[in-house]
Amino acid sequence: MIFIGIRKRTFGIFLAVVILCLLAVSVYAAVKVSHNENKYQSVLAMTKMFDDTHFIAYISGSNTAERSKNIEVFDITKGEIIISQPSNINIQNEVFNYLKTIKSLYTKVMPFPDKGYVIRVPFNESIRVDQKILNDSGIKSVDSLYIILSDKEAPIILILDNQERPYFYTFNASIQPLLEYIKLNPEAEQSINSLEDA
Repeated sequence: MIFIGIRKRTFGIFLAVVILCLLAVSVYAAVKVSHNENKYQSVLAMTKMFDDTHFIAYISGSNTAERSKNIEVFDITKGEIIISQPSNINIQNEVFNYLKTIKSLYTKVMPFPDKGYVIRVPFNESIRVDQKILNDSGIKSVDSLYIILSDKEAPIILILDNQERPYFYTFNASIQPLLEYIKLNPEAEQSINSLEDA
């Protein structure tokens, strides 16, 4: 009788351990599925973000020699460069100061607006950066940067690292001097585009 009692007790403990292990495996699987679902959503969002091949061509063609020294404004809606003019050292210094005011990585999934502008500002030569947040991302120097303007939120900075990977940052600086230099008035341009659509 004692032998049967011990076996039942041992069997009960064994059964409890098996149930706990199955429960742990189920929880682990649920977490993994959720994590993979988040990855899937991120990949889906990235696919939508890069759906506009004009914009990808614009970013990837930024190293062409003929336009390497010009400040350019790319209209996201039109899918083309609408302003191209030579850069100068004063405006380069102004834009370089934007890097000093970087607050954080841009955390939203879709950094590119449906409507807006991307301003590309090249530097005469690669400039070394000592910002911790940039250095932590592997960015030690910058030869150009992009400022993304949207009518819905504050401008953000796009920097490509030496392997052409994009990093998006929020910053605390007024871009009004840059807008005045390139003679871009986003509000006026948006209203003209709205009239053309109607």
